Amino acid sequence: MMQVYTLPNGKSVKKPFNRFWIVVPMFIALCVAMAFVIPIDWSNVNFSELVVILRKMFTPKGTRTWGDYFGFMLTLGDEVADTLQMTFAGTLIGCVLAVPVAIISSSNIVKAKWLSMPVKFFLNIMRTIPTLMWTALAVALVGFGILPGIAAIALFSFGIMGKMLYEAIETVDMSPFEALESVGANKVGAFRYSVFTQIAPIYISYTIYIFEINIRASAMLGYVGAGGLGSVIKDNVLYNYDRVGATIIVMFALVLVIQLLSNFVRRKLQ
Repeated sequence: MMQVYTLPNGKSVKKPFNRFWIVVPMFIALCVAMAFVIPIDWSNVNFSELVVILRKMFTPKGTRTWGDYFGFMLTLGDEVADTLQMTFAGTLIGCVLAVPVAIISSSNIVKAKWLSMPVKFFLNIMRTIPTLMWTALAVALVGFGILPGIAAIALFSFGIMGKMLYEAIETVDMSPFEALESVGANKVGAFRYSVFTQIAPIYISYTIYIFEINIRASAMLGYVGAGGLGSVIKDNVLYNYDRVGATIIVMFALVLVIQLLSNFVRRKLQ
């Protein structure tokens, strides 16, 4: 029942309904339902091993010292460079190629549905294929190294940027575009001076966001032969947990630096 409070000035204020007691029981009911739907044999779950693995990851192995542990981080310069090159090149290629496709997909720019709808469907298909699958296909075609990683990241970036960008284009104010067309400007010129100026900050922000996603995903790409820091984790995950932990720390520091830089760029764009 909604409560009504009277303020000192005589006005009455209704207290908003508290949805907490509805949301929490629904969440608990959902968790219970999922427990019945997803079969879990708790006898096979050994949480004590998690503590053992974490201790192995973040302490030197055997006769190795902390100097060896942190010294190994300094040897990962080439892998960090490969990860950055792979992620930057793939993101840039995918996001640039997505621009014309997003424009064609925008129903307020291209009125012909026979053209825009198939392109939208194509972008949806591209987004459904995970980056790991793209990487596996690229490795089969061009071999191991950062090249398949670049190709996989470019295809993933192309799909997600195309989707987000055409949705952004469809929400812009079309009055300047129509005004330029009415005075004789072609569609390209009208788009450049009216629509593009509105979506440029959004496009840059999306590109940074996709770059952050790809940096995190690059750690997994090494498992299928894309190189970078992920390959170091793959090579050491069975026998050298301390090497894995040191690599994860380097990856965390890299992601943190990129996050700080992207936040700085976003503040400048606002």
